Amino acid sequence: MRAERLWRRGLRFPRLFLADRTVLVHGDVDPSPDPRKSRYEARAFDTRSLRPLGTAFEVQGPVNLARAPEGEVWPGTVLVQASRRSVSVRDPRTGSPLLETDLAEPGERWPDDVALCVLNEAKEAVVLLFGESGDPGEDGGGGTRWWAVDPRTGATVPDLTDSRPGHEARGERMSFAGDFLVAPGQDPGFDPVLLADYEHPRERVYRLEDGEYLGEVESHADSETVAALVGGRPLLAVAGRVHSLPDLELVAELGGPRTLVSLVEWGGEAVAVYQEEDARPEGLGSWYLERLRIRYLDRPGQPVVELPGTWPGELEDLVAAPDRVVVLATTEGVYALHAPD
Repeated sequence: MRAERLWRRGLRFPRLFLADRTVLVHGDVDPSPDPRKSRYEARAFDTRSLRPLGTAFEVQGPVNLARAPEGEVWPGTVLVQASRRSVSVRDPRTGSPLLETDLAEPGERWPDDVALCVLNEAKEAVVLLFGESGDPGEDGGGGTRWWAVDPRTGATVPDLTDSRPGHEARGERMSFAGDFLVAPGQDPGFDPVLLADYEHPRERVYRLEDGEYLGEVESHADSETVAALVGGRPLLAVAGRVHSLPDLELVAELGGPRTLVSLVEWGGEAVAVYQEEDARPEGLGSWYLERLRIRYLDRPGQPVVELPGTWPGELEDLVAAPDRVVVLATTEGVYALHAPD
């Protein structure tokens, strides 16, 4: 099966975001050693028709997609964007601003991630930010933190925050599953044999209602973390493993720590779609064949089936949509595969 091309645009380090039936790709088109001088593009697509929802537009990262909060006169899906001084909500079809707010406490650095979520009890929309905190110090990193702000006033939301020492953030993501937030971090340590400092990557789980820390699980420096509410339960995929939330019990082992994973609900079932690296086949030129697997997490024995397909370039990110469509971001563009029933 040959992947269907959605957009022939080579982005540097493309990332995919999904909300409802909208998928957005965002990446660097004009690299610079200074991220503030790089140029980023984004474009949204409908996962049912696989047609673009508009033309590409420039938007400086970080960005994310979210369902629009109830009561807002916005499109059903919105793009949230952040800088060191402001947060904005945009139309993902055009990039046009719907709401722009200056932060009451602007930072010295750009945040590494941003997200819009609604707190269940209060039905109150907040913007969550993740990035470096504290003074850099001699080692170059003072720690990381996540915190929440009011998207209309820019004021920091009390209690919805946590700071951890010993880690310099580098383009990392937060993730959500129902009432839970998963934020990246690292635990510092010292190796007495090598006489060197080291840091263990971790994924920390918090309750969104009040920001309470609930636990953490090991991660990997090269892994992407995904949390989602699928099949009626909150799950976390990280470093080739799937855990339940908030107890962090192991649900499935998928592959190595660099495995790309997307969690999705198909027909009421929790499904993990993941990439398994394979050698480059002979005679395919620039076509790179990697194996995509589908694991049905709610079925006895957790059966695994292969999603066959080829696509140009090397796989950078993937996301599975409710329409049994798997969208791929590669070094040569954006593509889609249809999963069998």
